[in-house]
Amino acid sequence: MISPRRPYLWLPAWCVAVPVTLVAVGLHFYFLCHAGGFWRDEVNLINLAGLHSLRAMSADSFPVFMPLLIRFWETIGLGKTDAGLRLLGALIGLGLPATLWLMAWKFRRSPPLAGLALLALNGTVIVFGDSLRAHGLGSLLILLTAAAACWFLQKTCWKRAVVWAALSMLSVQTLFQNAVFIFAICVGAWVVCARQKNVRAALKVFLVGLAAAVSLLPYLMNFISLNVDASSLRTGIAPARLLATFDTAAGFPMEQSRWLWFIFAVAIVVLGVAALFPRLKMAGKLAAVKKILPARWTTLLVALIAATGLLWFSALPASRWWFFLLLAVAVAVLDGIHRPPAEAETTVPTAVQNENSVCSGDWSLFAGTTLLVAVVGFAAFLWFAALPTEPWYYLPLLALVAGCYEIGLPVCGHVRAAVLGFSGVTAVIACVVIFSEHKAVNWRFTNLDLLCPQLAAEAAPGDFVIVSPWYCGISFERYFKGDVRWETVPPLADHAFARYDLVHEQMQKTEVARPLIEQAAAVLRAGHRVWLVGMMAVPAPGEAPPADLPPPPLKFSGWSDRPYTETWVLQVNQFLSNHSREFKMVFETPSGNLNFMENVQLYRVEGWHD
Repeated sequence: MISPRRPYLWLPAWCVAVPVTLVAVGLHFYFLCHAGGFWRDEVNLINLAGLHSLRAMSADSFPVFMPLLIRFWETIGLGKTDAGLRLLGALIGLGLPATLWLMAWKFRRSPPLAGLALLALNGTVIVFGDSLRAHGLGSLLILLTAAAACWFLQKTCWKRAVVWAALSMLSVQTLFQNAVFIFAICVGAWVVCARQKNVRAALKVFLVGLAAAVSLLPYLMNFISLNVDASSLRTGIAPARLLATFDTAAGFPMEQSRWLWFIFAVAIVVLGVAALFPRLKMAGKLAAVKKILPARWTTLLVALIAATGLLWFSALPASRWWFFLLLAVAVAVLDGIHRPPAEAETTVPTAVQNENSVCSGDWSLFAGTTLLVAVVGFAAFLWFAALPTEPWYYLPLLALVAGCYEIGLPVCGHVRAAVLGFSGVTAVIACVVIFSEHKAVNWRFTNLDLLCPQLAAEAAPGDFVIVSPWYCGISFERYFKGDVRWETVPPLADHAFARYDLVHEQMQKTEVARPLIEQAAAVLRAGHRVWLVGMMAVPAPGEAPPADLPPPPLKFSGWSDRPYTETWVLQVNQFLSNHSREFKMVFETPSGNLNFMENVQLYRVEGWHD
């Protein structure tokens, strides 16, 4: 029996995919060993997992599945320590490259290239995907949901539809924005069913989407009250910040890498559109095109040069426009010097063809449609949420797009040669950046786990600790074990969760910092010390504290709490500077790759004078 030919460039693809996978696994474990303590968002989620009702767990910006998973992890004894909880995040993060392999091998019998190079080695994906928040798990589940949709399209039976529906419901129960991506996946599957004129399968696709939508009904009141509860956070979408955060998420190992995502996306959309045309009508045109195409090894070599040159060209496109003209000449010369004899068209193994009920064009159609709907839908979601965007918001989108690359791009031919070239260069540059600087994954979320033990050892009974900004009190409460009074700026009744509602109440009051100032003055008069934990500069003595701000909304910042918090902190610090004999920094984390939102210092204030 003659075995079917393997896809073209089989060995080079493996030589890229396997080392990249091993490096990615090593990076996840490297981050696990260097991540340190949990920052406020992670502590907030851990505290939510300790509550005893689903209604209480849902009082967050995420649904309940992630808190339930943490609760289960703690119940089986693996989540009692920070290291055990970090291990859960690492396992979730490792699920992304594993799922990329599953999708590429199960449906295309080819190792993943673009997905591994762009997603698995991305430092932002590793750091925030492995953090104990819902973004990593949501990215993994949306990728598994896309895989389940492809599995369903191979054989449109009820069993596979139920599995797909279950993963869809878990996805939306992890991240609300995953509802957009579930819709995109369903639209992609529905278009394939429509092309095949399979009405029964299209009905099952509709029921899968309906099941995911119905599972969100318990959160209806959360959506209705969004404008009130999150008014201080919904400051609107700034296009400049939107672009900057996307560059951080997708621009690894260099900012220009974001263009590679765009190039692969355009390729999939073009292939998806081409799949809509009948093959018989295109056969003659395709044969004519193949006669003028360069040899595939030429394509691979040019792709390697183009990938390197694209990063160089993108930095100064105005002065380097000639690069692509030179590249076009190189294609003609290389192909003229050596062109191998015409090869028989390589295809996916026959066994795989018999297993699949969809052709290669249908995979491209599914991937292209899903990608387009996902990007447009996610942009609409960001506009509706009106929240300042952060790089980790894009993780589920990047995961789904990487999955579309592995599903939609051909496993052989010139396109695969180009993908191999671009992926290989990206992987090499990413590895060089990671191993030379160590900043991509050697990244701490907070230094409060380092500061609090020192504070607990030096603070004495009768001292007073003031923590600012107020949200640092969430992680401070987890790590501070000293027997000393402490409070945040502004004073809050609950430090276990991100209580923006309590902050919103304080924003509408006057003299919010007065209780803290009076307590600090009494402590200093009694001969004790005041400790300041926060991100601040020592104010010069003798100046007047700033006045209170008017009630929100402010003219330029609306309902944002940041101007109020900065004013309250400055009022407290200025008072202490004016009435103390010593205002000194006693702890600062050595320079390193540390989350700027929780890179706090410790100040000691002592000695009273009028």
